[in-house]
Amino acid sequence: MKDILFFISNNLVLSFIWFFFLISIVFLSTKNMYLKSKIINNFHAIKLINENNAIVIDTRSVELYNSGHIVNAINIPFKNIYSKKIKELDLSKSIPIILIIDSFDDYNKYIKKFIKCGLDKIYFLKNGMDSWNTEHLPTTFNKKNNFLK
Repeated sequence: MKDILFFISNNLVLSFIWFFFLISIVFLSTKNMYLKSKIINNFHAIKLINENNAIVIDTRSVELYNSGHIVNAINIPFKNIYSKKIKELDLSKSIPIILIIDSFDDYNKYIKKFIKCGLDKIYFLKNGMDSWNTEHLPTTFNKKNNFLK
């Protein structure tokens, strides 16, 4: 114990850096346990859809949605998402929800709106439809609007 204290007192900068990295590693490794949402890749999304009957909600604009979307995805543009609309979907709290969004800059806004309604199994598709299309996964196109008014 004396040796450790002696080392720390003689190497304050090195000790500070070591403690900083130790705390950073602990924080980053435990952060995912406390997040209300998770960013998932295509493989995990497909697994959630097939095994847990996850619901895919596409929050992109109607034009982008109509140009190609995941099969059975529900389109609710972000500007139209509010508590009443989410409650109209009558979603079970046990069913995972996969959100397709344009950018991850303000994804906390999405989380807050769904958590307000009591839904906490929220997932975001990493890189949205761009990565889905890059991997040539099944999409569907439609000319009619498929969002809740």
